[in-house]
Amino acid sequence: MSTSVGHGAYSLGYQTAFDSGKSALTKHNLALAYNAGDMILHATATDSKVFGGGIYLKNSPVLETGVTASSAVGGSSSFGIGCKYSLGPDASLRAKVNNASQVGLSYQQKLRDGVTVTMSVNIDGNKLNEPGHKLGLCLEMEA
Repeated sequence: MSTSVGHGAYSLGYQTAFDSGKSALTKHNLALAYNAGDMILHATATDSKVFGGGIYLKNSPVLETGVTASSAVGGSSSFGIGCKYSLGPDASLRAKVNNASQVGLSYQQKLRDGVTVTMSVNIDGNKLNEPGHKLGLCLEMEA
């Protein structure tokens, strides 16, 4: 079950799950967001064990950036930063990097109305000389 409510620039969401075998609620996820137009702030809590948040910023008509971080109680934490640069109305570049030294890059091109191609790569910076890096190619067609 989930619900969300918004008022003006603020949004609040909650999700829970019920396990009928245990007759108990098994998930409790909460999210809060503030939308100021060119900037969006958000915070999350998952089962009161993992807390996170992020910020999205439209820096200019051609550049968008975002930062996200999360931390588990008594456990690991993560951090990531990404950006999107529009090369024109039909093409864009995206890049991201996280604290695990994973670097992602992609190029997206609209070929014509309803047809878009995306090429991407994800490189593990900790294992540059080992296999496991990812390459992607997507052809999206809308009817």
